Amino acid sequence: MSSDPRTAIMAAAGEVFARFGFKKASVEDIARRAGVGKGSIYLHFESKEALFEAIVERAHAESLSELNARVRRAKTPEAQVRAYIQCKLEQQARAPEGQRIELSTIFELGLQAAHLVPRMMESDAAVLAGILEEGVEQGVFTVAEPRAVARGFVSLLVQFAVKLMPEGADVALMQSVERCFDIFIRGLLKQPPH
Repeated sequence: MSSDPRTAIMAAAGEVFARFGFKKASVEDIARRAGVGKGSIYLHFESKEALFEAIVERAHAESLSELNARVRRAKTPEAQVRAYIQCKLEQQARAPEGQRIELSTIFELGLQAAHLVPRMMESDAAVLAGILEEGVEQGVFTVAEPRAVARGFVSLLVQFAVKLMPEGADVALMQSVERCFDIFIRGLLKQPPH
């Protein structure tokens, strides 16, 4: 573990929350894993919920960084939308490892975590909206309200993530979803005049 107690606590908490979920994770388990006393956790975080929020926000920042990097590598607005979708699907289908917090674990918190999901969705939507706006400026896309379209699309992706939670990625389902996303992308493209 890290020599910095806060870093060690966050690393341990990420592992414990990812493994046991929010409700079953205990502050004692986190403290033991971090190599600190239980009281040390409360010096850095006012509650188990605050610690969980910090972990979720850090995990989302990492996901957002990965998403931005994948989008930047794509050369055209269409390729950027495809990279965006592919990255989000991979992130949602990825098996929990290390400190990754599943959406289902966030949902365990119920109303206490209700504010986290919209903030994360808005950040993800801002990336997609930027792609759509750039595509409109370049004359590649015809999208009347890029920000509204991006918000709606991210909402659909979250619903898909919820669908994947209990059963994992079914190949036939993934193929169907990819076809739907292809239709979505084609719908964005500016049509040549007839």
